Amino acid sequence: MAKVINEKLPYSKAVETHIKKCIAGGVPIKDILLSMQGLQHAPGAVSTLYKLYGDVIHSARVDLNARVGKKVIDQALEGDFKSQELFLRSKAGWSPKETVETAEATDDDLGSSALDELMGMLGIQGDVISPEDSVGLPEDQENEETK
Repeated sequence: MAKVINEKLPYSKAVETHIKKCIAGGVPIKDILLSMQGLQHAPGAVSTLYKLYGDVIHSARVDLNARVGKKVIDQALEGDFKSQELFLRSKAGWSPKETVETAEATDDDLGSSALDELMGMLGIQGDVISPEDSVGLPEDQENEETK
């Protein structure tokens, strides 16, 4: 039976260059790992990739984010509305709210109340209770509650 010797995988400048190029193009890590398998000393597992090239991956992502962020900010400052909205959403915590449209009351709406409309739907005609009428407790209940 052959003995497998775990040798430390050497660092490769070709792998580093490949990683930087792929990250600059927005390629996901899983695809980067698969695409480099033809390179000499390419890691075969994501854990090994991060162990050997984690700093390179982080640095390349920071560089990409900084370049894209600068472009968005420059466009926003020049007046591009979509860039302004993206910046405000991601950095300033802004969120657009639904706008509520209000319609002006028409003459038909001004003279009726919800009670009048309900009475009309029930088929009750005329003012059964006028606004001047007040509804309260009978005198004997009123006196008991205030004692």
